[in-house]
Amino acid sequence: MRGKVTLQEVAHRAGVSPMTVSNFINDKFQFMSDATRQRVAAAVADLNYRPDTAGRSLRSARHKSVGMIVVDESPLYLSDGSTTQVVSGLGNALNAEGYTLQLEGLRARDLENSSLLRLVRTDGVCLMLSGKPAQRRAMLASVERLNQPLVVFYDRFSNDVHDLCCVRQDDRQGGILLAEHLIQRGARRIMIVRMVLSQWHSVDERVRGIRSVASKRGGQVEIVGCGGGAFSEVQAAVGEAITKGGPPDAIMAMTDQIGIATLKLLKTKGLKVPEEVMVTGFNAFESWRFSDPVLTTVRSPGYELGQVAGREMIRRLETGAFSKRAIKLPVELVVGETT
Repeated sequence: MRGKVTLQEVAHRAGVSPMTVSNFINDKFQFMSDATRQRVAAAVADLNYRPDTAGRSLRSARHKSVGMIVVDESPLYLSDGSTTQVVSGLGNALNAEGYTLQLEGLRARDLENSSLLRLVRTDGVCLMLSGKPAQRRAMLASVERLNQPLVVFYDRFSNDVHDLCCVRQDDRQGGILLAEHLIQRGARRIMIVRMVLSQWHSVDERVRGIRSVASKRGGQVEIVGCGGGAFSEVQAAVGEAITKGGPPDAIMAMTDQIGIATLKLLKTKGLKVPEEVMVTGFNAFESWRFSDPVLTTVRSPGYELGQVAGREMIRRLETGAFSKRAIKLPVELVVGETT
């Protein structure tokens, strides 16, 4: 049986030096002409060459892999649209540059047992943290002990955190845009419906934006918690709130999924949208288009956040520094049929 093809054999087949083949394998195409690149690619294909990634990692002290830890109290953490969008963008950006993504979802109390933290098979770690501010800061401190570059999504931390880049969207502005839109249409009593099983900084920021507008414009805000945001939890929580206090002028759901569940509940109660109750969502991911009527919402750049974070992590690993310590992407109001 033929042994494993070596880098030297590929170099001989292509008529180049082993260093040129190494540059090709590591995507350093700037060191070769297009003709040379094509010859090396053909030799790699003809010989079915597969680099020894384990050996390369030992020699370079690099794994060519980035970890992603999502701290969410729900075991169905990937059902959240924001998480799915971010992970997709991050993974695609890393894969395009030859890096793999290792994903792990867990509850806050299980972070210390994370396999990504125990085994340390990554070059950097990305984090999406839920919990109260002090809890999130403590979790970040635990991960800092890895002495690896860190990227945190949907959050911000002080500059004393070593080797960190925070990538987020302007959630507070999203809340402001929606609240101003509703108040301009006559809403004064506003119900905010949010998940409480996991506390997200991004949702806290949306609520702060809404409250800031309401306080200036004479609006009244009440908050209704809907557990983990499951369809039945949303309908039970909103239904109970309406039974106790009557229908508000507007219901602001902190995700589009919560908004769609709210729309269906209002329909069963015979309340017309938007004539009797206005409803808004948040995120404008693909599921938003399936609501009937179509939700007024805010478009979140979730996939772009993942892409930006992936490029920042690669830049840090390749050059030794992030381009910025904090990056904030804008959001956009999308007016639908529910307001």
